[in-house]
Order: sequence, then structure tokens, then C-alpha cells
Amino acid sequence: MAIELGSKPWRIWRSHLKKQDSWLGTRLPTVLFCSIIFGAGLGYLAINKFSNWRDWQAFDPTISLDNAIPVIPWMILPYYTLYFYYPMAAFLGMKNEQTRRECILFHQILLILTWSIFLIFILLPVKVDLRNSINYDELGIWTGLFETLHSVDTPWNAWPSLHIVQSLLSVLVVQRWYASESKNNKLLFGFLWLSWALLAISILTTKQHFIWDLVTAIIVTLWSWKYWFLPILNRSNDEDLIAEFEAMVNS
Repeated sequence: MAIELGSKPWRIWRSHLKKQDSWLGTRLPTVLFCSIIFGAGLGYLAINKFSNWRDWQAFDPTISLDNAIPVIPWMILPYYTLYFYYPMAAFLGMKNEQTRRECILFHQILLILTWSIFLIFILLPVKVDLRNSINYDELGIWTGLFETLHSVDTPWNAWPSLHIVQSLLSVLVVQRWYASESKNNKLLFGFLWLSWALLAISILTTKQHFIWDLVTAIIVTLWSWKYWFLPILNRSNDEDLIAEFEAMVNS
């Protein structure tokens, strides 16, 4: 059964829809991008600090392979590429009226899903005790990026990995909008999927996550995409939904 949460446009977007041509036509995608940065990012940091202060974990998902995976210092670069997926989904969703509606609905659902995962972080926290295997003396030119990451992000908020959930959903929705248009787009999406694969591997080789975090994130993402995101996005051309968006613009 499809999930209906986020299936109607929120009133918070009304003024931005009405003035979407302002800011050189970037107002709506900029606001959607910021909704993830602030609507999800601030909550993530607050829970991360709270879990570090509480210092209690519900269980330990470590397996031998987690410790066997080597630290690969340069993989910190694909790890940081997460922050390119947010504007990618927001700005590429402005292709036409239909994708604009889908883009708004996508960001609503992504926020709700992220907030739901926050509950897991709070109720079933897991500490990522893998950073001890990082030898800072061997990180070379990547030391600063690791130090910056560790100063902000304590080893909590482990599963399912939001790095994977949010980036994979962004790739899936942009592929929905563009992948079938031309042979060039297929080549670009080959590169995008390769980039995402490197990001997925990077959460392990930077010792930011367990294999459990990666696997559960992929499961959550694919299930949510099939039973939540797609059913709602597929209804973006329904007359009733179009009328709701138009009423927001014309009110």
C-alpha cells in the first residue's frame, strides 16, 4: 500500500511559487535546497550532539568485515560530494511544470523520511567505533578534511545512513526526469551512478559507517522509492493536484 504523507503541497511553498521568477528564476529551487540544509541538517547535528552526550547505544552491528576494510584517505572527497546532491535535485527539478510539482513533492517526502530516520537515531542509537583505526599521520594532504569532519560530526547517527538515503533518492529522481532523453544523458548518468557508487564505498573507507548502515540505508531507500515517492510523483499530473498547485500560485 502506498504511503500518502507529503502527497499534497505544503502552504509554506505558496509565496515562493508565486514569486518563482524572482532571484533570476532561482527562488524556488534555492528554497527547496535550503529546506533540506536547515530542515534536515540542523536536526541531524542536534541529535548527533545529544547522542554523543548520552553515550548509550542500543546494539553493536560490527562484523569482522567492518574492521577489515582499509582506510583510504582520498575517499574523503567522494564522501563530501553528498552536498552536491542536494542542489542537483532542487535545481534540475525546474525543467518544466510537471517536474516542478514533482520536485516540491519530492522534497516534502524527503524531509518526512529524514525526520522518521531521526527517530531511529534517538531510539536505537549506534556508536561507530571505527575511527580508532584511522592513523592521522598517514592521511597526508587529506588530514584537514578528516579533522573538519570529525570536529562537526561525532560518531553517532549511524543507521540507516542518511548519506546513502538522501544521495540515492536524489539520483533516482533526477534519473526519472532526464535519463531517457538522449544518448548523452545516458553517458552522464553512467558517470553519476559511478560517482554515487564511490560515495557509497566512501562511508566505509573513511570509517564513518558500518556495513549495516549501508545495507539498511539502501533497503529503506528502495522501499521508500517504490511505495512512497513513485506513487505520489506519478500522480503529479492529476487534475486535482494540478488545481491545488495553481490555487497556491493564484491565491
